[in-house]
Amino acid sequence: MTAAPSRAPVADEGSMSLLATLTTHSLDESYEEAAARRRAAPQAEQERSGPRVLVGVLVVLGLLTGAAAAHVRSRDDAATAARDQLAEEVSRRTDRTEALATQARHLRREVEQLQATALGADTAGQRAAAELAPLELSTGLVPVVGPGVLVRLDDADGAGQQAVDRGGAPGDGRVLDRDVQDVVNGLWAAGAEAISINDVRLTALTAVRSAGEAILVDFTPLSPPYLVRAVGDAGTLEPAFTEGPTGRRFAAYGALYDLGFTVSRESRLRLPAARPRALRSVQGAS
Repeated sequence: MTAAPSRAPVADEGSMSLLATLTTHSLDESYEEAAARRRAAPQAEQERSGPRVLVGVLVVLGLLTGAAAAHVRSRDDAATAARDQLAEEVSRRTDRTEALATQARHLRREVEQLQATALGADTAGQRAAAELAPLELSTGLVPVVGPGVLVRLDDADGAGQQAVDRGGAPGDGRVLDRDVQDVVNGLWAAGAEAISINDVRLTALTAVRSAGEAILVDFTPLSPPYLVRAVGDAGTLEPAFTEGPTGRRFAAYGALYDLGFTVSRESRLRLPAARPRALRSVQGAS
């Protein structure tokens, strides 16, 4: 009897599947999933921390901005309080100065009346009064009423024009102290007999100068418009001034720098008396 041929062994299908899995997948799926989660963790953490960092930055910026605003507001409040206090002090002292000036005018009138009464008591007094009258007029110690010329000087609208050529600063359209001086000198040269600026009478000792942005006339601060009143023959005073070098120069200033400048004839002007000066020396007649 012939033996049956032997058969080759056949591999188990389950073992072959396990070998294929081990060959193609070196890690278990759970391990691979855990590794994927670890790889994704930093990116997720970064995505979660991004909004938190942004919020923190915004909070810090808000605190800094609030602190800066509070500091600026506090500084502005202090400056405003100081400015208001200074303005109140200036107003109070201005009122006091005006009250004293009014009182001084009343006292001067009383002195003038007493002086006229005393000088008119006898012949010698009347002769002295006649000699004193022209001296008082020339020194500005008595009020003056008569025809004349009114010159009005004013700052440019918004003070927006440049006045560098006139000695001012860029963007300066204000009237300068030298402008007032030029107008006064031009009026004297044109034949004015008496001059006042904003009711401050001018004498040979009156100074016109500046202190900061203010113009001082006889140490009295004035503000625009500046009204320069000149008593004299208006028929000759007005054309002599406007057609002279000063009048022509200020007409050009008005066209170039928008400086306010007008000249008008007046039939009646009243100029106050000047502030009396202290008597320093007297020499009697021999």
